[in-house]
Amino acid sequence: MAWRALQSNHMLGAEYDEELGILSIRFVNGALYRYAQVPATVADSLFQVPSPGTYFHDKIKGVYPESKVVDGVTKRGRRSVRRFK
Repeated sequence: MAWRALQSNHMLGAEYDEELGILSIRFVNGALYRYAQVPATVADSLFQVPSPGTYFHDKIKGVYPESKVVDGVTKRGRRSVRRFK
């Protein structure tokens, strides 16, 4: 699991944990969100499409459960590991 840059005006990069099915996305405003139950095919496509932002809005946002990570803790109170700067 490693952070990969995205060519997007709104997203800096993303990381996918295939074992857990969790896609983490860092936005340019500094926000970090995690999306659960994301299939590997969906996560892989995010890195390959010409417009990651459009793909995100069409295929990920509102489709998969999300949680915002604030100060290293998700909304549900689980600790997060920060690796992206």
